Amino acid sequence: MCEDGPPVPPLWRRLRSDTTGTWHLRWEWSCPEDLQPPFTGADLRELKIKAVEVQHQPVDGPMLISKPVIVYAEPSAQEFRVRLMDFYDVDVVVTPREYTWEFGDGTALTTAEPGRPYPAFDLTHEYEQLGTARITLTTTWSAKYQVDTDPLRKWRDAAGTVFTVDEGEEFEVIELRSTLVD
Repeated sequence: MCEDGPPVPPLWRRLRSDTTGTWHLRWEWSCPEDLQPPFTGADLRELKIKAVEVQHQPVDGPMLISKPVIVYAEPSAQEFRVRLMDFYDVDVVVTPREYTWEFGDGTALTTAEPGRPYPAFDLTHEYEQLGTARITLTTTWSAKYQVDTDPLRKWRDAAGTVFTVDEGEEFEVIELRSTLVD
């Protein structure tokens, strides 16, 4: 029945469907977890979450056509201390859940892992057209929270997710040709 322990003593409640309807009286049980405030998607969007930066190798200069570009991120969980409803003090931890890499040439890759730098080739992309491009990383974050007034001090999942976006520097995609000389 209840996740966090036995139901708390019942409350006598009066309910009606609208302001002109008849009153319905009943005893209503509630669980201990129902007494804790929810941390909603709207609360999550109010946090100042720092975007995870796009990383790629090679780092500087142009990228070569038809050669793999390694992409990766170096994410970390972020912690916040907030106040809900001007009463509840809450600890919140946001964690990256998903990464969407847009390569600036109309292709994208969505992963649960952030990738790793060279010598790993976990996440790569090969450009097939000459021109300019920019890699953009959209990170999806989920959160858990803990309310100070919760006697169990239990971490609970926050409702919803939030996104951050980081745009990398623009670069050229070029082709190198070798020429035989005397």
